[in-house]
Amino acid sequence: MTAEEEQAGGLVFPAGPPTPVWEVITGYTRYWLVVAALDLGVFEELAGGPRGLDELAEATGVASRRLAVVLDFLVTAGLLTTAGDRVFGLTPTTRGYLLRDSPLSMVEMVRYSPGPRTAWPELSATLRRGRPTRSVEDDAGLFYGRLAIASAPTQQAVAQATAALLPDPGEGALVLDLGAGAAPWAIGMLRAWPRAKALAVDLPTITPFAEAAAAEHGVADRFDVRAGSYLDAVLPIGEAAVVTIGHAIGLQSADLAKALLLRARGALRPGGFVVISDYFRPAEPPAGRGLEGSLPQSMALTLLANTYEAEVVELPTLLSWLAEVGLVAWTTRQFLPGQLVVVATEPGQAPPP
Repeated sequence: MTAEEEQAGGLVFPAGPPTPVWEVITGYTRYWLVVAALDLGVFEELAGGPRGLDELAEATGVASRRLAVVLDFLVTAGLLTTAGDRVFGLTPTTRGYLLRDSPLSMVEMVRYSPGPRTAWPELSATLRRGRPTRSVEDDAGLFYGRLAIASAPTQQAVAQATAALLPDPGEGALVLDLGAGAAPWAIGMLRAWPRAKALAVDLPTITPFAEAAAAEHGVADRFDVRAGSYLDAVLPIGEAAVVTIGHAIGLQSADLAKALLLRARGALRPGGFVVISDYFRPAEPPAGRGLEGSLPQSMALTLLANTYEAEVVELPTLLSWLAEVGLVAWTTRQFLPGQLVVVATEPGQAPPP
């Protein structure tokens, strides 16, 4: 009996077992399972410690026999533990990312990162047309505001890790955050550099989220906002020690992306840095099926499904754009799966140790 026959219980599949196809189907199921668990409050009910099935059923209002299906699936997904006797608890991953009050909570990312739910059933038509029927730009205040808040905890952690790589810019140094959202990059760097100040630029519907976040994190006295598009708002010239562009390069055409980089370059003081974070699509398909290889591909597809002018950017393309505006990559880091941080500066600066 061959390995394929053994894996399939003796049934011969000429193409091998259909495992990859089932992984696709169950991936859809797993996503909606986690959304349902968040809606039911399963993880929050377990925040205080392990609880039994009947107790959880009463707390969530779901019959025990139905809730058991949910909880067992969450165990197989690595999001719950069980000690037997129908007692369930949180894994470290779930405690760190799927509790609402966790410092690195991704609860809202689960809900909003895929974009509006109506975009995905029409993906084939969107790919043929070259644009979706409706873009998230049509509802900037509602969708982008929610996404900005959702992504802030993890992005602020990445910003602080990036700041640790850079030299302290000194007293009164300016951090310019373009397309700031809830300003995790500006706030993260202000927390790392207590003598710096920041200017966050975003649409008028978004800047209130940045102001609220700055107040929440105690940096409002060193933080200002400017309402407007990062492509045409008035920016300081030659003043910024650091310009950050978080997840914005791929939101427009290649020409506009290069225009954004040129504006960032013009805002830099001598020896300053442009920090770009994004999911850059690999030039070649990844060798394996791991998350780090698939996540940039998934994020690229999300942009195509949900935005009118999205440009799926590969890292070599970004580096060539940087060269066009007179910058070179100083260092490239990956602090989160699939997400790259590219720090660029003027040619000739020594790279970090």
